[in-house]
Amino acid sequence: MPFKQSPFSSKSWLENCGPGGFEFHNSSGLVKTTIKGVPALFTPYWALDCGLVLKSYNGDKYSLFAKEISKRTEPYITIDLPPCSDEFGFSTTIVNQHTPSNIRIQWRHTRILELPSQLPSNRRKQVKRAEREMISCEEVQNWSNVHALHDESRNRKEITNNSAQLDKLLKSISSEDYSFAVEAKSSQGECIASGGFILLPNKRCLYAFGGQKRGPLSGIASVAMLAEAMRIAKYKGAKWFDFGGSTDPGVDRFYKEFGAISIPKPRLIKISWWLRPILRLLRSDLN
Repeated sequence: MPFKQSPFSSKSWLENCGPGGFEFHNSSGLVKTTIKGVPALFTPYWALDCGLVLKSYNGDKYSLFAKEISKRTEPYITIDLPPCSDEFGFSTTIVNQHTPSNIRIQWRHTRILELPSQLPSNRRKQVKRAEREMISCEEVQNWSNVHALHDESRNRKEITNNSAQLDKLLKSISSEDYSFAVEAKSSQGECIASGGFILLPNKRCLYAFGGQKRGPLSGIASVAMLAEAMRIAKYKGAKWFDFGGSTDPGVDRFYKEFGAISIPKPRLIKISWWLRPILRLLRSDLN
């Protein structure tokens, strides 16, 4: 670190996340495809944002990006931008002032923690309990458990997930310098929790993949795994740990209890008038 390009706009991501990935104007990664015959443009599969990197308060670069998006003719466009924070180059002011009027901004959030010398007391107690239960955490090269537990978590929540394509993506990015994986194992050697982490520009480490195997020790195993990931991320040069945010209140509270604060995260939406009534029924999250 620091990386000048976001992993989400890199060849290893765009060529392996699914069909239609391409680099947009040498500044970001996008996917061009069709959904039920309707041309669409959106954030790359499994990416938390489009990978647009700005220098601090660089409104000109964002303005050019947004204007190019506003000229696109696809009827269905949804593009996620990086978190809006002074440290990451974006700000709510830049987005509000430089987004063309034909693009709607939907404000979401992520949870970001400035990497501390120690975790909050409740989390430290859980890490200590994990140690007493002889749960061990380590960085691993093989991402098979990251994939398996990511799938398990999505299946449990009944979230659509293309496992075969995800396997291809994880095999591609697992060998990149910008990624690492951590596993938490029981005293019997069973992987209880795992995570795949992405190092982004602006010294931000993102919890991007993974999950847990449900059981009496799954909660403390996840805490211990994340604590180890934070230690590794800090060693690799990260200053910020991004949990990715969640619309699930329970998951969001879990992240908040690490001390992570809510950071605004904008989504750009441009939908043709004739498509809006259909999407109100199919994609209520875009309303």
